[in-house]
Amino acid sequence: MDALIRGGLDVFEVTLTTPGALEVISEARKKYGDKALVGVGTVIDKTGAEKGLAAGAQFVVSPSLDKEVIDVCASQGGVSCPGTFTATEIVQAWKWGADLIKVFPISQVGPGYIKAILGPLPQARLVPTGGIDATTIGGYLSAGAYAVGVGGGLISNAAISEGRYDALTQGATSVVGAVRRARNQS
Repeated sequence: MDALIRGGLDVFEVTLTTPGALEVISEARKKYGDKALVGVGTVIDKTGAEKGLAAGAQFVVSPSLDKEVIDVCASQGGVSCPGTFTATEIVQAWKWGADLIKVFPISQVGPGYIKAILGPLPQARLVPTGGIDATTIGGYLSAGAYAVGVGGGLISNAAISEGRYDALTQGATSVVGAVRRARNQS
């Protein structure tokens, strides 16, 4: 996270599939305080949401749509971002009170899908994820995405295991630059 912060990023999702995820979230919240937003990801049920928020997560990201997860976030002050793919799921997430709506895996359909969904659903705060990197961010933001999720297009497990944190910093700088350029063009 230090390397990514040096590159300009300040929002992090720690997936529950990460070994020691809850401890990582707790430590990150203590270390970064208000300098970064730290959330929990790959949350598939109420228990995962409760544990993530108790560890200090400020937002909850899911690969799927679960009303109980949205409800836990609403009752405990966490931002919900359930996973959807179809228009029906997006509408259901919105009706259930989701704060943000993840559209996953976006790589299967591209930015045009976001634009098409927002035509009849302009109130939806869509967050496309899955296969996005610095070269594709602009297309999603131009299509109307509220934000984007970047994982594999930013984080290199090889760079981490080899201690090449400068590669993460460079990647973060590229992602932040792409977001800025896209927002300035809008």
